[in-house]
Amino acid sequence: MSWVRQNSEERRQYWQTVPLRAYAWVVLSGSLIFFSVGFATDPALQFPFWWVAGKAAFLGIVIAVGAAAVRRNTKLRFVVLPLVILLLLALQKIQPSLPLNKTLLGPEFRDIRLRLGIYLFLSSAAATMAYVTLMAFMGTQGVRLVRARTELELAEKLQQTLAPPLAVSNAGYEIQGRSVPSSQMGGDLLDAVDDHGAMACYVADVAGHGIQAGVFMGMVKSSARTALLRPGPLADFLADLNRVLFDIKAGSATYATFACLRCGEGGRVEYSLAGNGPILHYRSQSKTTSELAMEQFPLGLFADATFRSGSVEVDPGDILVLLTDGLPEVTNVNDEQFGMERIEKIVAQNARGSLGDLMETLFAAVRAHGPQTDDETLVLVRASSLQ
Repeated sequence: MSWVRQNSEERRQYWQTVPLRAYAWVVLSGSLIFFSVGFATDPALQFPFWWVAGKAAFLGIVIAVGAAAVRRNTKLRFVVLPLVILLLLALQKIQPSLPLNKTLLGPEFRDIRLRLGIYLFLSSAAATMAYVTLMAFMGTQGVRLVRARTELELAEKLQQTLAPPLAVSNAGYEIQGRSVPSSQMGGDLLDAVDDHGAMACYVADVAGHGIQAGVFMGMVKSSARTALLRPGPLADFLADLNRVLFDIKAGSATYATFACLRCGEGGRVEYSLAGNGPILHYRSQSKTTSELAMEQFPLGLFADATFRSGSVEVDPGDILVLLTDGLPEVTNVNDEQFGMERIEKIVAQNARGSLGDLMETLFAAVRAHGPQTDDETLVLVRASSLQ
C-alpha cells in the first residue's frame, strides 16, 4: 500500500503546482461531463425542460468544483463532500414540489422523440466540449506544466549535486558547510578541495535562479575545482576563473560573487574575495572577531579584471566564517536585517562546541529572525592541530 500512498501524494503535489488559470480548464471539462450525465435524471420525461437543464448544469458545476477543490487540497474533503451531499439532497427535496409537465404524462410519440432528441443533442454536445477543453488543457497548459515540473525536478537534482553539505577534516583544519536554497534551484555554491596537505574552500553566489543558473553553477564548480588543484596564489586563481567564466557565459548578464580560502601548513591562510561580503575571523585566544574584506569585482563581469589576495595567521581553535549575503540580509517584521554583528556574537558564544552545533545555532537564529528570501550558504573552518 505504500506505493498507493506515494502516488497519491505525488498527484496531490502536482495539482497544487497547477496555476488556477490552467486548473479552470480541468474544472470546465468536469462540469461539462457531469452536465451531460444530468439529463439522465428525467427518464420519464415528466419535468419541464428548463428544470432538467438547470438541474444538469447545477450538478455539473457543484460536483466538478467540489472534486477539483478536493483534488487540489485533500483537507477540504471534510467540508466539500458533506456540502455537496447536502446540496444534492436539497435539490431532490424540492423536486416533487414542481408541477409536472402535463403535456408529457400521456405524450404523443412525436413529443417523446423531440424531447429525447434534445437530451441526446445536449448530452453529446457537452461531452464533446468536455473532450475539447481537456485536450486544450493537455495540449497547452498540460505540456507547459509537465515541462516546468521536469525542469524543477532537474533543478532540485542539480542543487543536490552542486551544493551538497560539506564535512571535511584534513591538514590540521576542520571544514563544515551547508547551502539552503530559497527555491528548487538556488544560485549558491560551496566546495572544499584537498590538495596534498593544503585545504582550499569557497562559497559563491551565482546571479539568478533556475536551470540557466544551475548550468552556470556547474561550470563555476568544475572550473574552480580544477584551478584550485594547481599551485599558485589565489589572485591568479581568481583571474583565471574570471576569464573562463566570462568566455563561457555567452553574452548573458550572469556573474558570480566569490570568497575563498587556502589553508596551508603552519597556520598560514590565504584568502581572496570577488564581490562577496567579508570573511569573519574569530580568534580563540583573544576571543575577538575581525573581518577580512576586499573590494573587488565579481567574477565574469570583465574579461581582463585583476585580483589580489591576502593572508592571515591562525591559531588552534580559530574559526573562519565564509557566507553569502542571504544570511545577514534576512529581514524581520520591523525591516531590520539580521546583520553581521549577530553572526559574530553567535560564533563567539559557541566557538568551543562542534562546528555542526554552531552551524545549527546560526541557521536557527536566522530563521527565528525572519523568513528566507534568498539562498543561504555558510562554510565554517576551524584550525585544529597546526604544524
